[in-house]
Amino acid sequence: DRVISNGSHSEFNSVPQNLCAKIPDEVSNESAVFTVLSSIGLNGIRLANPLFGEKFLVSGLGVIGILTAQMLKANGCEVLGIDPDPSKCNLAKKLGFKTLELNNGNDPIDWCLNNTSNIGVDGVIITAATKSNEPIQVAAKSCRKRGRIILIGQIGLELNRDQFYKKELTFQVSCSY
Repeated sequence: DRVISNGSHSEFNSVPQNLCAKIPDEVSNESAVFTVLSSIGLNGIRLANPLFGEKFLVSGLGVIGILTAQMLKANGCEVLGIDPDPSKCNLAKKLGFKTLELNNGNDPIDWCLNNTSNIGVDGVIITAATKSNEPIQVAAKSCRKRGRIILIGQIGLELNRDQFYKKELTFQVSCSY
């Protein structure tokens, strides 16, 4: 049987049954390889509990970020994406997402507010990997009151209490899948 799992790459492996699934015949190997990576983003989306029509910011447009954006869109959300890498922003644009390249002196907070009628995004899913605190600061400033922030990636986490307190923001770290 063709199977997908989070186990190590090998001809034979033993993994718990909940971490392994048979690949349906109609799914190609090329599509199946994204299963585990997609499940990482999917768990973050479940924690964010997005509603149809909400606006979400995906911070970090690597493989997991792009997959997360696609799943949010499939869930009926409008998705904005930011990343410092122009090639990642270009790929996201080709897939139909509004993007902002962070290296051009652009202000991601103003950009998010301009794309939400100055209300702020309903939620942010951070898939970025950096030691900087900037992704969490941008997330907090870009969210509307009572917005949700989910951390999937690995970033600096020096939080500004006032940013979270004044808006009653929810912050949660996703434990992979």
